[in-house]
Amino acid sequence: MPLTLFRYILFRAARSVLVAFLVVTSIIMLVDFVEANRDLGSDVDVSSFQLLTLTLLEIPSLIEQTIPFVVLFGMIGAINGMNRRSELIVMRASGLSAWSIIRPCLWLAGLLGIGWAMAFNPIASRMYDQFEVKSAEWLGDGPRNMEDTVWLREGRGDQQIVIRAESVNLSTRTLTNATFLLMDVGPDGNTQFARRFDAGSAQLITQGYWQLVDVIENAPGEAMQKLEAISLPTSIDKDELAEQADGNSNAGFWSMPKTIRDNEAAGFSARELRLRFNRLLSLPIMLIAMTFIAGGVSMSLTREGGTLLLMIIGAGLGFGVFFADSMVGAFGEVAIVPVIAAAWSVPLIVLMLGISHLAHIEDG
Repeated sequence: MPLTLFRYILFRAARSVLVAFLVVTSIIMLVDFVEANRDLGSDVDVSSFQLLTLTLLEIPSLIEQTIPFVVLFGMIGAINGMNRRSELIVMRASGLSAWSIIRPCLWLAGLLGIGWAMAFNPIASRMYDQFEVKSAEWLGDGPRNMEDTVWLREGRGDQQIVIRAESVNLSTRTLTNATFLLMDVGPDGNTQFARRFDAGSAQLITQGYWQLVDVIENAPGEAMQKLEAISLPTSIDKDELAEQADGNSNAGFWSMPKTIRDNEAAGFSARELRLRFNRLLSLPIMLIAMTFIAGGVSMSLTREGGTLLLMIIGAGLGFGVFFADSMVGAFGEVAIVPVIAAAWSVPLIVLMLGISHLAHIEDG
C-alpha cells in the first residue's frame, strides 16, 4: 500500500474515532452531571461549577469502560464513510485487499490501546483521587463520602497491623472510630495477637505515623489503659490510604504491580487488581478485535449493497462482546475462573472470530 494512502486511511480512522469519543464522552458527562445534581438536590450547598468540576474529574474513569465501543463505532464510521464515497470500491478495483485496507485501522487501534493503558489510565487514576478529595471537601457528609466500614492492613517484617474504621475523610486523612490490631508474626508465618488500640479518631500524619486520639489500649495479661493520644508508625501514605479505602481498585497502570505486591505482602487478596491490570494489558488486543468486527461489517456493506441493518448488527456484536467480557470478568473476580483467563479469553476469542469473518469475506 502506498504511504500516502496509508496516511489517508489512518487520518480518516483517527478523525472518526475522535468524533465517536467526543460524542460518547459528552453523553456520559451530561448523564453524570444531571444524575449528581438530582441526587444531591438541596441537601448540600454546592455550586454548579463545583458539580461540573467533580464531573470532569470523575469522567476519565467512567469513559475507560466505553473505549471498545468508541473504537468500534469510530472504525465503522470511517470505513463506511469511505464506502459511501465509493473510495473502497476504487481501492479494491486497484488490487488492494481487505487486509491492506484495514491495516492502518489496526495500527491505530493497537497504538490507542497501548497509549490508553500506559498514559491515559494513570491520568484518570490521579484525577479520580482528586475527585475523592474534592468530594469529601465540598460535600462534607454528603452521599459521596466514604461512610462504609474501612479496612486497612500493612505488614512490617515480623508484625502485621489490621485497621478497621467506621469511615474515612480523605481530605483530612482521618479515620473515625478506628481499631488497630497489632499481631506478631512468628518464624513459621503464624500470627499471634499482641495489642489492640481503640481510638475515637486517627489521623494519618505525612511524616509517617498515625496520631490516635481518645485511645483505649488492651494487651494480653495487662490492664486496660486509657490514653489521650498516642502515635503509631506506619508505611501507609495518603495515596495508599485513598487506594486501600477504595478497595485498591483505583491504582494507576504503572503503580499496579507495586500495589499488588504490597497487598499480597500484607495478606490482602489482590485478585481484583490483578484482573484490572491484565485487562489493561489486553486492551490493545480488544481494540484490534473491535476493529476487525468493524471491518467485517463494513466490508460486507461493499459486497452486499449494505443496509442499516448490518450497521445495527455491528453495534449488537459490540454490546455482545461487552456483555461477555463483563460476565467472564465477574467470574474472575469471584475466583470461578483464573485471572488470566478472565482478562484475556474474550479479547482473544473475539480477535480470532473477527479475523475468520474478514477472511471469509475476502477469500470466500
